[in-house]
Amino acid sequence: MRVDWTLERIAAHIADGLKLTGLFGFDVMAAGPERARLRINAGPQVLRPGGVVAGPILFAAADVATYALILARTGDADAVTVDLTINFLRGGRNLPLVAEATPLRAGRRLFSAAIAITEETGDGRLIAQATTNWALS
Repeated sequence: MRVDWTLERIAAHIADGLKLTGLFGFDVMAAGPERARLRINAGPQVLRPGGVVAGPILFAAADVATYALILARTGDADAVTVDLTINFLRGGRNLPLVAEATPLRAGRRLFSAAIAITEETGDGRLIAQATTNWALS
C-alpha cells in the first residue's frame, strides 16, 4: 500500500521519527515533488557563542529538508543520506531561517538535491548552500 505523503503526514513523520527537529525548533513549511521548505526558528538551542546559528543546525536543516523532499517526491521513507556538502557563506543572525531543497537528479537508486539556506525575512540573504546525495531503497 502506497502512503499518501501530504504535507501534514510528512511533518508528523519527521517530528515523530527525527526528535532533533523538535529540539532544534524546525518546522516543515512545504513539501512537494519540486521543493521542500523547512523553517529554523529562533531560540537559544540553535545559537553558538557570538549569536549566530551553529553550523550543525544548518547541516541538520539541509538534511531534513531533503528528506521531506524525498518523501513528497518518491515516498521512500527508508532513504538515507550518502553525503552532504555544505558551504557556510555568512553568519545566520536574522532568524528565522529557511532551508529550501530542490531536486537535481532523481534516479532509481540515487537522489541528488541542492539546498539553499536563507533568511526568511528582510532581503532573504543566502546563509549557506549545500548539495546532497541520498540512497533510495
